[in-house]
Amino acid sequence: MQAPITKILIVRLSAMGDIVMATPLLSALKAEYPGVEISWMVQPEFADVIRNHPLIDEIILVPKGQWKKDLKAFKWLNVWREIRTIKKQIQDSQFDLAIDLQGLIKSALWVKWSKAPRKIGLNSKEGTAKWMDEVVQGNVVASALIGSEYQAMAQHLNCDVSSFCMQLPTELNTPNLSALQAEVAGEYVVFCPFTTRPQKHWFDDAWQELANKVSANQKVVILGGPGDVQAAQQLMQNMPPNVYNLVGRTRIQEAIAFIRNAQGVIGVDTGLTHMGIAENKPTLALFGSTLPYRDTRTPLAKVLYHKLECSPCRRNPTCEGRFDCMRALTPEYVFDEWQLLQAAQ
Repeated sequence: MQAPITKILIVRLSAMGDIVMATPLLSALKAEYPGVEISWMVQPEFADVIRNHPLIDEIILVPKGQWKKDLKAFKWLNVWREIRTIKKQIQDSQFDLAIDLQGLIKSALWVKWSKAPRKIGLNSKEGTAKWMDEVVQGNVVASALIGSEYQAMAQHLNCDVSSFCMQLPTELNTPNLSALQAEVAGEYVVFCPFTTRPQKHWFDDAWQELANKVSANQKVVILGGPGDVQAAQQLMQNMPPNVYNLVGRTRIQEAIAFIRNAQGVIGVDTGLTHMGIAENKPTLALFGSTLPYRDTRTPLAKVLYHKLECSPCRRNPTCEGRFDCMRALTPEYVFDEWQLLQAAQ
């Protein structure tokens, strides 16, 4: 007979969208193990995605980015001391179960170091399976389902997945929100045009044409991170006056608040778009080179995707920068789908 599980360590250090899609596991674990305490290890730049989450008892920060800077500056001793401190912290916590939801060396090491009596990896890669007691293959659930790999983990742990829904923090830290909302003043739709790879992007002229159609009836707020500021400035050059550029001006939890109060979300394959689905907002997700899911688990959200012979190419596009899969999503088509989604509410 296995010992009761009272403390669980989850390791999913990055990135924003994956962290959002992993959140249904929290309620599943809390229901399966009543009274369990859950700690989540995450990189600081993504911590606000789950900060103040009602189902997370502790957030443990892993400053991987700062450590890389310190190593380049030959501050090796500082990095070693900080790693040792965090390692001691998780060992002293005496977790009964440690779960690596990322399947990489950078995440699996913490699960290994936790010394939890039961260590489980999800899609373990980079040779990390040898550190796990069990490995879950995330493809056992239909891959078309949003968060299917995390549902596979929940099912492996005998959790009820009948209501496997993403959940963002209820209480948000939003010091700049009032001032930003005053600039917009009224109902709005959120555009999320930016992500990490160019083949995942839609085109400036397409966004501009769509904005002209949408902003005839509603205001548009564009969200993005600090690294998207220059691209947003270029995008805004031919935007109608009813479009508000808040890119780089919102913290993560302020972006969540804007999405929470929006009339809906239109975006590419990026964490902010997944937040629209998590918040149960009418959401259109524009996919091309990636196809993480087709089934959003809600009639309020829809994935727009035209499969070509070369898609999804993921990180290896073959179209010489044309990105034909994204060009196939015309502004007229996207706007028609948006109207249908709005009418279905």
